[in-house]
Amino acid sequence: MSQSPTNNSSKRILVIGGTGIQGKAVVTALLTPQEDNGAVSPYSVRVLTRDSSSEKAQAVADQGAELVEGRFDDLSAVAAALEGCYGTFVNTDSFGVGEQEEIYAAIKIYEAAHRASVKHFIWSGLDWASKLGNFDLKYHAVHYEAKGIVSEFLQSQPSSPSGESLTWTIITIGPYLENLEGTLLGPLPQRENGKIVWATPVGDGHIPAVSVEDIAWWARFTFDHRPESSGQNYKIATELMTIDQLVETFTRVTGIPAIRKRISMDEFLDVHKDYFENPIVKEEKEDGPTVRETAAAMYRVWGDDLAKRDMDWVLLLRGFFVGLASFSSSCSFF
Repeated sequence: MSQSPTNNSSKRILVIGGTGIQGKAVVTALLTPQEDNGAVSPYSVRVLTRDSSSEKAQAVADQGAELVEGRFDDLSAVAAALEGCYGTFVNTDSFGVGEQEEIYAAIKIYEAAHRASVKHFIWSGLDWASKLGNFDLKYHAVHYEAKGIVSEFLQSQPSSPSGESLTWTIITIGPYLENLEGTLLGPLPQRENGKIVWATPVGDGHIPAVSVEDIAWWARFTFDHRPESSGQNYKIATELMTIDQLVETFTRVTGIPAIRKRISMDEFLDVHKDYFENPIVKEEKEDGPTVRETAAAMYRVWGDDLAKRDMDWVLLLRGFFVGLASFSSSCSFF
């Protein structure tokens, strides 16, 4: 076990997936002083990491998190990490182990949380897309499938708002808004006539994009409001955006001309063929699903508006957003 100094808080939170882009933001939010009076955070953070000496692990240690070595699918390591914890925020990596292994590990983590007398279990989930699409295989995205099935499992379990037993809460997210600077949601590599080109193959559908800062806010809010969040599935987004809206907002905010180009799914995926042809899990080079298959399923989910959000409700609780306009102004690809 590698350890960094933490505060003396009585509420220790185990963050699984704490060294990734989402988890790091959650760690920051949990350790941030309270907004209303500036008092020290009531939480300390323990992070499960495969390699405590890695740069990413050391970055969260520098924030004040305690590091514990182990994989989320190593159930003995998870059980040890849960000891003495008030709560856990669980964001498992579909691309590290695959669909079936993730489902099994997540359910076993939930069971281990019960045995360790953990009070609050937060699952970072995704929409069970294939269920929303009548189980049509064209909507079968590996990580949506795994996380959606686990969410369905949790909703069949009792949840204790009083804290006498385990409380569970689901935070259903979507693609990171930060992916606007990457392959999944970003523009094509080449400009056309000096204009940035978005060709994400979702038709006129809506993408429930969420910034990691917003995910972190919801994680802190949920731990802060256990009775109210008990047994809830918070379906969140920063923007429920179309590609036309994205292009208009980007051009308006940055002053840089951008256009929307409608091309076929295969044409778009072929632009980044080297990336999309990779297997989801590196060890499954022969038989496993590819990133291409999962990405295509995601684009169909968004294009057919299966992942819905009540943005009025989200705004009512959140109060404000990082926002597409704010994020567009900070994009670095131009």
